Amino acid sequence: MEEPLSIAVVDESNRFVRWERKTEVHRLRLFHRSVHIVLFDSRGRLVIQQRHPQKLTYPAHWDGSCAGHVERPDYPGGPDEGLDAVYLSVAQRELQEELGISAPLSFVEARGPEKGLHYEHFQLFEGTHDGPYIIQLEEVHAVKAVTAAEFDAMASDGSVLMTPLLRRTVSQLRGQGRFLA
Repeated sequence: MEEPLSIAVVDESNRFVRWERKTEVHRLRLFHRSVHIVLFDSRGRLVIQQRHPQKLTYPAHWDGSCAGHVERPDYPGGPDEGLDAVYLSVAQRELQEELGISAPLSFVEARGPEKGLHYEHFQLFEGTHDGPYIIQLEEVHAVKAVTAAEFDAMASDGSVLMTPLLRRTVSQLRGQGRFLA
C-alpha cells in the first residue's frame, strides 16, 4: 500500500508517470502537481505566510497565502482525470488545513515547471478573506496581511527570506495593474 503522502510524478506535459513519496519528489526535483492560492483581505492587502522552519523547501521563507501538493487520495478517478476539479478541491482543502478558513476561489492560471524557479505543474487561485486565520503549526509559522509598500520594504530587506515564486507572483500582479505601491 502506498504511503498517504505519495504524489503523482508527471512529465513535462503534466501526464502521470508514477507515484512517489513526497520526500523523494523534492530530493530529486521531479515534476509534480500542486496548488497555490493568493488571498487578499477586503482592504486590498496581500495575505502572506511564513513557511515553517522545518519545511523541506524554502524553510522560514515568506510565501504566498497558501499552497499544497495534490496527493494520491485527491484523485477520485485516475491520476489524469478531472484535473481542474481536483486542483480546486485541493486548493479548498489547503485553505482549511493551513489557514483554518473557507473562501470562494477563482481560477487565475495554470503554470508549468520553470527551470530555476520551481518544478511543479500548478494551478493558481485567488480569493478574499479577512481572517482570523488559524494556522497549521506543522506547516505555517506566521500569517500576515501586507500593503504593497509593506511588501516592498520586506522584499528590499536582505534579511527577510522570500520564495522566488512569491516575488514572481507579486510582479505578475503588478504587471496587471494590481497590488501597486
